[in-house]
Amino acid sequence: MKNHASVFPKILILVSTAYAVVNLLHWPIGFTFFTQLSNLFLAAVVLLQLLVPKARFLPGLKFSAAASILVTFLVFLTVLGPVMPGGLPAAYAQDHGASFCLHLLNPALAFFDFFRSDALYPYGKRHARLALVPPFVYFLCILALGRLGLRWRGDMLAPYPFLDYGSPAGWFGFAAGGDRLWPLQIGAFYAVLVLLLLFYAAARLLLVLARRRRAGTASNLQ
Repeated sequence: MKNHASVFPKILILVSTAYAVVNLLHWPIGFTFFTQLSNLFLAAVVLLQLLVPKARFLPGLKFSAAASILVTFLVFLTVLGPVMPGGLPAAYAQDHGASFCLHLLNPALAFFDFFRSDALYPYGKRHARLALVPPFVYFLCILALGRLGLRWRGDMLAPYPFLDYGSPAGWFGFAAGGDRLWPLQIGAFYAVLVLLLLFYAAARLLLVLARRRRAGTASNLQ
């Protein structure tokens, strides 16, 4: 029973991710978005957990994947989804429900799986710092793609408006009225700082939950 409880959410994550990928193949540039990449990262990690569960590098990878998918969930729920035409319900229904899988179902499954199967590992502050690596690498890759000539939504230099350093706000400024969905734009530098802080906060939350899980398990054994 314990083994089933560990395997089942991982299988659901893999199936959900595969469904989303199939329904997003018509939009290849979508795979430059952090949402898709964080979900693929999560799927790769849970697949490795199923295939080589004793690998020593997996706890750190799973922690980073869980933090990344938690930020994906929070940013879409509070920032991106509400400003889309039709609001959150329409946003989650995009691409035949692929958006629902990537932004809600997979984060919920990942959170459950982490708390159920991974939280007993003795995570520490170094894992919280490790969780900053995926977003930092992502920002560097987006900068490189922009320099190489890739554009989003016509002439944007990044997939997300708040990371678009080619907007009137640039890197360090502020601008109003640039986009009907984003009436106020902030400099990309500030957006990157806010996102890194959000990643670190998500990682610290996972640390707190993991400690409480270990403490609860220890008290039950006494």
